[in-house]
Amino acid sequence: MIDFVVMELKAGDGGHGKVSFRREWRVPKGGPDGGDGGDGGSIIIRVNQDLSTLDALAGKKLIQASSGEAGNKRKRSGRKGEDLVVEVPPGTVIWQITENQAAHQRRLRVGVQQIAKRGEIRTSQYELEKEGQSIPALPDDEVLDSQKIDLVLKNTQFDPEQLGLIKLASLSTTADKITICQGGVGGRGNTHFKSSTRTTPFNAKYGSQGERRVVVFELKLLADIGLVGYPNAGKSTLLSRLTKARPKIATYPFTTLEPHLGIYQHPNSGKELVLADIPGLIKGAHQGKGLGFQFLRHIENCQGLLFVLALDEVQLANQLTQPAAVAKELWQQYEQLKGELKAYKRHLEDKQQIVLLNKADLYTAEMMTAAQQEFAAHQVQLIVASAATGTGLADLHQSLLAATTPES
Repeated sequence: MIDFVVMELKAGDGGHGKVSFRREWRVPKGGPDGGDGGDGGSIIIRVNQDLSTLDALAGKKLIQASSGEAGNKRKRSGRKGEDLVVEVPPGTVIWQITENQAAHQRRLRVGVQQIAKRGEIRTSQYELEKEGQSIPALPDDEVLDSQKIDLVLKNTQFDPEQLGLIKLASLSTTADKITICQGGVGGRGNTHFKSSTRTTPFNAKYGSQGERRVVVFELKLLADIGLVGYPNAGKSTLLSRLTKARPKIATYPFTTLEPHLGIYQHPNSGKELVLADIPGLIKGAHQGKGLGFQFLRHIENCQGLLFVLALDEVQLANQLTQPAAVAKELWQQYEQLKGELKAYKRHLEDKQQIVLLNKADLYTAEMMTAAQQEFAAHQVQLIVASAATGTGLADLHQSLLAATTPES
């Protein structure tokens, strides 16, 4: 699943205004009739609920809207450039790496969420010595910070704040959209510069340059409950038991290499929840180890977290035969998981939490009792169940409902 894309977006430039004069039979020295340039096309980002990945954007380095055409004789305006609409899945966050001057001016004056009016966009004037002369070249304002782009591309641990990126938008519903790059405005033709003292103006205006941005599209899954646990904790099996999702299941670590979503329906109330089986993490995940940030970014939008705990069968058979030792090892595993989340983003520890000891069929009754007592001593409820056999899932159903029901 593609959930991270770096791309350049370029809106169309505005067309230049025209310098021309009426040249008709019996009107050899007519007045100015230069038309206005057309506005450039904009780039609009909007949510498509049917999308779940950024796959459609993968491999694209540049998306560019068309520019407006220059003005023409007889006061004819140039054609406008067409807008481009780019669709992204819900949960997409857009970060800016760098921008050109046109984009910078709008962001500071009215903000990226607002469309700048013509009067708020700077345009330059040019002047010709005679009709038909080539328009002087417009100074380039499209200087981008290439070093910052390289820094983001080479950084394996994507931390927007540390990289100094600007958050442009967080899109989650079909109503969410943003004109991320506004097209340039067309320049005025010389018709607009006629006056009582200036009957033959040879000046007009350039069209303004379209906005240009290099951005990061980052997808963070939208789910009610995110399943958190170490590799081989049985999260995929649990998801397949609770929903109709069919993630890959095997006994080796990191079987799940990308998040999986499933729709869960509570057996009694009928309430539907979106559950996300997120790739297992290891110690040091907040520093990018293992699947690192590929895992952690997807839990930020979850309403609650389901910690799935389980010990290795070898440990149970050979090393942790004493119930008290099993209980302490499980508590340490829970603390380590919470530590990884807290080290990544402190606010994650404030989410609603459910703690599940999975694979109950591998533990003795004494081990399960000792584990529940250990967690109770820390004011944490431990649910014991087996995704493989279905034992104990009734308690989990109730906890899932409670964790996603707002308090009155």
